[in-house]
Amino acid sequence: MKQSSTMRVSRLVFLYTAVRLAVVAGCAGAAVAGVHLLGLEVSLTWTLLVGVLAGIAVSLVALHRLRTRINDEIRIIDNQRKYPPKQPRP
Repeated sequence: MKQSSTMRVSRLVFLYTAVRLAVVAGCAGAAVAGVHLLGLEVSLTWTLLVGVLAGIAVSLVALHRLRTRINDEIRIIDNQRKYPPKQPRP
């Protein structure tokens, strides 16, 4: 069974969001663990902020191909809406 374009986009956007949140959470966790292991006196708020910002940057670079795939699928849907297939006349 072939998936419709909208279902593919929905699935890809969900996957992108889940992976991006995981990358950001992992980077924030790594920042907190790094500060703790090094014994630095940095507030948790600043550590999390740096970790989240680093995670956002990493996910933008690491998930570039998935974002491109999502954009391609959206372009397909837009073209289908602009130029619907012609129905044969009865």
